[in-house]
Amino acid sequence: MAQFRILYRDFLTRILDLELLSSRGEIERLLVQFGAMLAAFSFTFTVYFVPRYALATMPYAALSKVINADRDLLISTTMAVAGMFTVLAWNTVLPDRRDCLILGLLPVRQRTIFFAKLAALATILGLSVVAINSFTGLAYPFASAAPGAGMLAIIRSLAAWWLTMIAAGTFVCGSLLAIQGLAAQLLPYRLFLRLSSVLQLGAFFVILGEYFLKPPFPRALPSAWFLGLYQQLNGSADPFFAPLAARAWTALMIAVPTAAVTFALAFRRNNRRIIEQPEIAPARRSWSSAKRLFPKPIDRAIVLFTARTIARSRHHRLLLAAYCGIGLAVALAYARDLLYGSSTFERFWRNPQWNRPNPQLLVGSFILLFFAVMAARSIFSLPIALPANWTFRLTAVHSPASYCAAIRKSLVTLCALPVWLVFAALYLAIWPVRPSLQHLAILAVTAVLMADFALYRFRKIPFACSYLPGKANLHVRLGIGAIAFIFLTEQGVNLEYFTLQHPIGFLILLSVLAVVARWAYRRTASYPVSQLQFEEWPPRDIESLDLHSDGGADTAPSASVVYTDAYERYADYAEPRRRTSPPGPPIHRHSGKDRPHP
Repeated sequence: MAQFRILYRDFLTRILDLELLSSRGEIERLLVQFGAMLAAFSFTFTVYFVPRYALATMPYAALSKVINADRDLLISTTMAVAGMFTVLAWNTVLPDRRDCLILGLLPVRQRTIFFAKLAALATILGLSVVAINSFTGLAYPFASAAPGAGMLAIIRSLAAWWLTMIAAGTFVCGSLLAIQGLAAQLLPYRLFLRLSSVLQLGAFFVILGEYFLKPPFPRALPSAWFLGLYQQLNGSADPFFAPLAARAWTALMIAVPTAAVTFALAFRRNNRRIIEQPEIAPARRSWSSAKRLFPKPIDRAIVLFTARTIARSRHHRLLLAAYCGIGLAVALAYARDLLYGSSTFERFWRNPQWNRPNPQLLVGSFILLFFAVMAARSIFSLPIALPANWTFRLTAVHSPASYCAAIRKSLVTLCALPVWLVFAALYLAIWPVRPSLQHLAILAVTAVLMADFALYRFRKIPFACSYLPGKANLHVRLGIGAIAFIFLTEQGVNLEYFTLQHPIGFLILLSVLAVVARWAYRRTASYPVSQLQFEEWPPRDIESLDLHSDGGADTAPSASVVYTDAYERYADYAEPRRRTSPPGPPIHRHSGKDRPHP
C-alpha cells in the first residue's frame, strides 16, 4: 500500500501542472482550486435555471420541453469537462521513458503501477464530475420536479441525475482511452508518438467545437442519449426517450470494456517498446527557406530554436493548444449565435449574414489572435532546454537588443502569422474583397501591437531560462485579462464595423492603430536592458536570522540583517535607477581573521 500511495500521488501531480499553477507545489491546494473553479460554473447554472422554473407561469407540459433542453446542456457540460481533463491526462496515462528507466529497475509490480495510474485518472474524472454538478446536482432535481411529486420521486430523480452524470463522464473518458489504446496497439512506437499528439489536439478541439456549436437537443449526439438514460432511470414513460437510452447503454458497453482491454494491453506492451525502440528522431529539413525569410543568423537561430522546441515538446504544445482552445471556445460562442440566428448581442448586431461582414466573425478573429499571442508569451517562459542557455551565453556576440528583436520575430512568425493567414483565407473566401482586405489590415496592425505589449520587459531566450513555480498565476491573470480584452474588443468591433462602410473613417482608425503600434514598438525596444536574463532569480529577501555564537548572546554580535546572494545577483538585472540607491542598511562582511570569538 505504501508503494501504491507514493505512485498515486506522483501520477496525480503529473496530470495537473503544479509548477505552472500552484506556487507551493501542493496537490491538495491545486485540487481545491480546480474544484472551486468548476463549482463556480455549477453555481452560475443554478442561479440561472432554478429561478426561471420557480417563476414560470406556463403549464408543466410546455415547461418540460425547456427543462429537457436545459438538462441536455448540463449533460453536455459534464461530458465536455470530463473530456477536457482526460485530454490533459493524455500524455501521462501510458508509461513513458522515465517510468521505464526508474520504476523498471525497482522491485515494484506492474499491476501496482497500473492501478496507481488508473486511480489518479479516476480521481481527476471524479473531481471534475462532482465539482461541475456540485450545485446543479442538488438543486436541479428539486426545481424541475413535476407539481405534486412526492419526496420519493424527488429522491429518485436525484439519484438518477448523479448516475447519469457519472455514466456520461465515464463514457467520454473511456472513449478517449479506447482511441489511445487502439492507436498504441496497432501502430509502431515512433508512429504512435507522432499520431498521439495529433489525436490529442484533435480531441481537444472536437470537444470544444461539439460543445459550443451543437444545436439544442440533437438526437444524434451523445448528450441526448444520456438524457434518455436519465429519463429511463427516473421512470419516465415517454416512448421518445427509450431508443435514446438504448443508445446510451450500447455506447457504455462498447467504450468501457474496449478502454479497459486496450489500456491494459498497451500499458504492458509500451514498457518493452520504449526500451527497445527509439523515440521520434529529428527530421532533416533544409534551411534555404529560413535563410530567405531571416537573412540574419541571430534571427534564424532564435526562430528555428523556438519552432523546433514547440514541435518536439508535448507539454508546451498542449499548453499552446489549451490557450488557443479557450480562444476558439469564445469565438465559437459568437459563431453559434450567427449560425442559429439567436444573437446574444442582438441589441448591437441585428440580422447578421455569414457571407457579409458581421461583428460575430470580426470578434472571433481578435479573440483567437489574443489567445495565440498570450499562449506564446506564456510558454516562452517555461524551460525545456536549460543547457541551451550556456550555448547562448558563450555565443553572445550580439547586443541584447538583437536577441530581443529576434524573439519578437519568433512570436509574430510562429503564433500571430498563422492565425492571420487562417482568417485571411476565411474572409477572402466568404466576404467581398474590399472589406476583407480592410479587416485584415487592421488585424495585422493589431497583431504587431499585441506582440509588443506581450514582450514588454521580456528579456529571456525562449525555453532556456529557469522558472519559479507559480510565477505565471494563470488562473487569475488569464481570466482577468481575457475578460477585459473581450469587453474592449466588443466595443472596438462596433467601431470597426461602422468604418468598414466609410473609407475615410477606416483610414482614420487604421492610422490611429498604426500610431499606437509604433509607440508600443518603440516602448518595448527602448526598455533599458544591459544583458539577457538566463536565471529566474527570486525577489530580494531581507530576513532576520538572529544568529549567535555558541558562547552566548552577550559575547558575539548578532547578524540581524542578512542580504542573500540571490538578491546581489538579481541586482545585476534590475533597472539602472534601482542599482544607484539600493535600499536598506549597508552590508557588513567579516573575514575569518576579523571575526570576533567568544
